[in-house]
Order: sequence, then C-alpha cells, then structure tokens
Amino acid sequence: MDANKSGTVLVVEDEPGVRDVAVQMLQFTGFDVIEASDAQSGLELFNQNPDIDLVFSDVIMPGGTSGIEMAKEMLAQKPHTLILLATGYSAKAEALANTSSQSENIGVVSKPYDISKIPILISAMISNAAAE
Repeated sequence: MDANKSGTVLVVEDEPGVRDVAVQMLQFTGFDVIEASDAQSGLELFNQNPDIDLVFSDVIMPGGTSGIEMAKEMLAQKPHTLILLATGYSAKAEALANTSSQSENIGVVSKPYDISKIPILISAMISNAAAE
C-alpha cells in the first residue's frame, strides 16, 4: 500500500468498529483524520476545522440528522466541500449527488465498501478538485 496520500479527512460514522477501520486505513495511507460519531458532531468539527479537505460519511445515522442532511448543510456553508457518502441505500445518496448544484463535489460508495480502495478514491477526489 502506498503511504503517500495527503490531506485532512473528516470521517463521520456511527458504528465504532467501521469508523475505527476507516480512520486507521486513512491514517496508514498518510491522511490526517478527524472523526465524529454522528452528523451533529460532524458539523461541529467541520466548522471548527477549516483545513478539512474531504468529508467521508455514512448516510444513515442516529440522532435525527442523516449524512445527506449534514452534507447539504456543509455545502451550504462551503460550496466547494468534497464529500464521499457511504450507504447501503445508494439510490438515496445518488439522488443527492444528481440534484445538487455541487454534484461534482459529491461521491457515493455502496456498503459494504472495500476499505483498501477508499484512500485511493479520496486522494483522487482531492487531486481532481485541486487541479480545477
């Protein structure tokens, strides 16, 4: 595995085991990682850390705010935010990606995803945004 990725990723995932694996894989490949267990804390951390390059979030989370609602709020605040949504309900997330004016900033992966491919996808999203 290439440990040459760079950037800061906010991981928002309510399942501790899934979150830990994602955080460890991203850190192993060179990303700085901030982690949140729900959408509300994800929004708070997003607002406190202006250097976040990408948000990697689950779509379905407890607490009344979904990953999609969180993503919409983040995009309303910072329209160029890169967001990668993970869901077992890909139609819902793809609907957001397709209807959003920032659709080029939103990626969707279906669960279960191959965690070894996530750092590559995130790096590509960050690189593509930087090239524009």
